[in-house]
Amino acid sequence: MLNRRRFAATTAAALGALTMSAGRAQTANFGRVVSGFPPGSSGDSVARLAANQLTQNAINYVVDNRTGAGGRLAAEYVKRAAADGRTLLATPDAIMVLYPHVYRNLPYAPLTDFRPITTLCTVPIALAVGPMVPADVRNMSDFARWCKAHPGQAAFGTSGAGSTLHFTGVMFARTAQIELTHVPYRGANLAAQDVAGGQIAACIGVLTDLMPLASGGKLRLLGTSEAKRSRFTPNVPSFREQGLQGIESSTWFGLFAPAATPDAVAQELHARVVAALVQPAAAEMLAVIGMEPKSMPMAAFAALLKADTERWGAVVKQVGYTAME
Repeated sequence: MLNRRRFAATTAAALGALTMSAGRAQTANFGRVVSGFPPGSSGDSVARLAANQLTQNAINYVVDNRTGAGGRLAAEYVKRAAADGRTLLATPDAIMVLYPHVYRNLPYAPLTDFRPITTLCTVPIALAVGPMVPADVRNMSDFARWCKAHPGQAAFGTSGAGSTLHFTGVMFARTAQIELTHVPYRGANLAAQDVAGGQIAACIGVLTDLMPLASGGKLRLLGTSEAKRSRFTPNVPSFREQGLQGIESSTWFGLFAPAATPDAVAQELHARVVAALVQPAAAEMLAVIGMEPKSMPMAAFAALLKADTERWGAVVKQVGYTAME
């Protein structure tokens, strides 16, 4: 069972040297891993894991939380940073592969302004329902039938419009041939809490954010987005298992450097992080929040970035989503 208190205790012990803010680190012997999300969030947790693995001898990496604009401020900051391997971005995939299609005036170009170092981890997306939906609705087909019978209540919440979660819900609705209203929230926890409280029928979120309420019986997980079942929820079938083809996805977190970072620096960063991710300690730390460690060669990561950008671009176009400013 995922437990944020346990994770906090584990990381406090393992990452105690990193608790200082970047603003306090005024010497030349530090680097920073920038996160666009606040302390205690999933994004912050991944950034701290990366900083811990990068810290060595003379260089101490700290986490720099530059929140705001859904992670865009952090990406823009790293884009403009010195290309010396001392300022890196740890970010979920949407900021890099989806935002170019949903924001007209994005202040960075993911494919040209950054050097992909490696993926860090993956986490499935899941659909959950709460007490508004009857207890005999146990799978995605049941939920689709309920939505058709209750069109006025058929709605799902996510952490925001134009997100991976939003488009996953749209793709589900189209595949199931149902009307499903999207309700954007200012955070995944707010959407999940409203589902648990019976204010809205369903939510779509990363497993990390849904598991605490699901473990307590306040949410029911009906399906997960990866091709296979998650080891963290072995009793929850995947969308594909339930006959929903074409909407497989998962959220990955990646590590990026400014585009002009020299080859030797990028290779060293890659080697240190990849070596750490195969260690049991990293897997255990990520497992507490429902994530799986995942690394790949730099060339493969660059190819994934391009492929996912094209894939989500096609989805946004198919949906007919109007880009935001």
